[in-house]
Amino acid sequence: MFEYQLNELPKHGIRCIALDTRGFGASDKPWHGYTYDRLADDVKAVLETLALEHVTLVGFSMGGAIAVRYMSRHGGRVDRLALLGAAVPGVTRRPDFPYGIDRSACDDLIQLTYRDRPKMLSAFSQNFFHDPEALSPEFKTWFAGLCGQAAGHATIKCCELFRDADLRPDLPKVRVPTLILHGDSDKICSFELAEQTQAGIEGSRLVAIDEAGHGFFYEKQDRLNEELRSFAAVTSSAGKQEPGRQPSPAHP
Repeated sequence: MFEYQLNELPKHGIRCIALDTRGFGASDKPWHGYTYDRLADDVKAVLETLALEHVTLVGFSMGGAIAVRYMSRHGGRVDRLALLGAAVPGVTRRPDFPYGIDRSACDDLIQLTYRDRPKMLSAFSQNFFHDPEALSPEFKTWFAGLCGQAAGHATIKCCELFRDADLRPDLPKVRVPTLILHGDSDKICSFELAEQTQAGIEGSRLVAIDEAGHGFFYEKQDRLNEELRSFAAVTSSAGKQEPGRQPSPAHP
């Protein structure tokens, strides 16, 4: 999914490590472990195994929620946090949270996944981008192929997590510089969620990506790459880049 970032950011001396969430892509697909605590622990395991320090942790959509839980639950090794179209603080409306989508929208996707997962992915992708008609047929095929690599049970369990999670208590525990990038026409994680996230993370900066949907990693790839490049290269509080340090975005 982040091919169009991974092609560019290393040109600017930024080491990039992209990880597939459990149940998706090339990662193992166990039956259990689809909770934000466990998914955050998976990120911790990667950072520790690779001995990464001074990381710029980048989380997209549900990966943004995983990144926020990582900062709340662990927090070490990460100097900066970037949230892209993040599923934070919660995706569905509830009595004390009048933002996001109706719970029934997730229920419908879950039920369709049980019956016809390719059809669900096709329907979901129609809301993923600001202008689906502007995408080439080849891109749509490629994108559907990425989604299809997931296990069916992982798709269902993560959709349930996406629907039910409430990360409002996690936000005040994020204490690193945080950049929030969000499409102004996002139909999956509405822009008002980004505004609530900014309000919950002290000192965070919100940037609206104009005429962009949830999938602005592709639709607005040049803009996103520049934002991430600049953010990962932020100097230390002393005003100097510390010798020998290469910012390392990690993408749950």
